[in-house]
Amino acid sequence: MFKQVTFLAYLIHLCLGDELLSVHIMWRHGARKPYFCNWGCDEKTKSSLSELTPVGMRQHYVLGQWLKKKYIETGFLEPIFNENQVYIESSNTNRTIMSAYSNLQGMFPKGPIVPKVANNLLLPPMTDVKTPEGIQDFALPNQIQVIPIHSLQEELDYVMYMYCPALWDGGAHNLHTDVYYDINNRSQELIKRFNKELNQNLTNIVELYEWRDTFISNEYNAGENPVQLTQDLMAELDKIAGLGFLLYYTQDYYQAALLTSEFFRTLLDGFDGVLNRTSKIKYHAYSAHDSSIYALLYAMNLTNVECYNQSYFGKVESNTTCITTYPDYTANIIYELYNSSTLGPYIKVMYNGTYVNVCQDQSLTCSYTHFKSVIKGIRRDYKKECKIEEASIPVDYQTPWWAVTFFVLVLGLCVCSFSMVLIIHQKKQRYVRQNNRYGV
Repeated sequence: MFKQVTFLAYLIHLCLGDELLSVHIMWRHGARKPYFCNWGCDEKTKSSLSELTPVGMRQHYVLGQWLKKKYIETGFLEPIFNENQVYIESSNTNRTIMSAYSNLQGMFPKGPIVPKVANNLLLPPMTDVKTPEGIQDFALPNQIQVIPIHSLQEELDYVMYMYCPALWDGGAHNLHTDVYYDINNRSQELIKRFNKELNQNLTNIVELYEWRDTFISNEYNAGENPVQLTQDLMAELDKIAGLGFLLYYTQDYYQAALLTSEFFRTLLDGFDGVLNRTSKIKYHAYSAHDSSIYALLYAMNLTNVECYNQSYFGKVESNTTCITTYPDYTANIIYELYNSSTLGPYIKVMYNGTYVNVCQDQSLTCSYTHFKSVIKGIRRDYKKECKIEEASIPVDYQTPWWAVTFFVLVLGLCVCSFSMVLIIHQKKQRYVRQNNRYGV
């Protein structure tokens, strides 16, 4: 009955409005334990830094329910997971993988039912096992759904982990620029206040971001923060944290464009595949990090260091859209591809539930042709400019040296054997011809 109702709703939607064809969403993981070991960091804390917490699981479960309401209950996706419609990726970290599983439990709460087969076929081959009580005809207890999540090791992940050796030098490429020196100097008043009130010895704005990250993690997970940390000081840290993060990780437009190039390649390949009917994937999700979200916002001109600078230090702000709030846990960006019967395909982009302008024409929609031209201006030659060489590809993805050596030796033996057979054959033919000539 549910399928019929949602399908009818979807047909009505198609008649009254434009058709949604494809969705790509990138989200940040849920609440985690502290990433930096700077406050209250004992041995127990060190052993579980940055791991997802129950709060983070709940956050993503609720986000999954919101996505279910938006994309399943409207008939866009089937209510039971369909591997031909849905593809999920995650960076290779516990917190992002677990966030994806939590999200999908909210989005696809109902799993499959086992077919009517002999009971022994539903059990492993041991003699002392039996069907779990109360499982009924569900594949798993409570009809939960298990959904595959795809991941690559960090050195091969250019989309979510954004592995880029040219920019991964401990921040050295960004901590010695005029922009950094200028903003860091003007941040000294807040740094001095922080040191005085919390009895610390910080020297730069990046450290402020790191301490704020720890305090936020503690807030979300009922951890303890310094008793001297006032709401007013925390509010100031909230305002400046994003600026510190961008100065360190993604300081200018070139860096943002480079780091997002592979994501945008994947995005356009997915949209083109749907439009060309070469792909059936309608929903593609990426479980990632704050660095991933910030890079996308920066590349799409939705934030940058300068507008953050203007916002925090009270300069006159420009007229361009500028997001100056930190992309905290579960922050997300959604790209939707629609088709209009009159205007053709177009794009809408949503950040944390609100549609934003990405084509710089004061419109919340962007023709697909225009959007592709915008992305073309963003994309770079990722491997070349990140200085990713074949020699740097992890050993797991290279052919072992012994296998190459063995192959060469076998190939050499085959060539030698073939040559010997050919030589013998030629000698035999020559001998036959000579015998025929002399009438032997």
